[in-house]
Amino acid sequence: SARPTSPSPASSTSAPSSTAAASATPSATAPALTERETEVLRLVAKGLSAKQIARKLTLSHRTVENHVQSTLRKLQLGNRVELARYAIEHGIDE
Repeated sequence: SARPTSPSPASSTSAPSSTAAASATPSATAPALTERETEVLRLVAKGLSAKQIARKLTLSHRTVENHVQSTLRKLQLGNRVELARYAIEHGIDE
């Protein structure tokens, strides 16, 4: 649902500099995940459990669970299934 002709839907139409405000919102496209959260997300998408991920990354399984919870919160998702689906849809599972 992209609008190709409207550079700034929420800004004033009389201000020519309103395109700068529209381009200054990188969080609107994807929340900033840390490198480790992205790595854990990739492994969740491949179906690994927290303990399997912990062994693979030499972390505590509790640390892995914390990364999963943080990622769920940032992406506003409810569970690991939604997390895996998000990763696959966004090409993070590769």
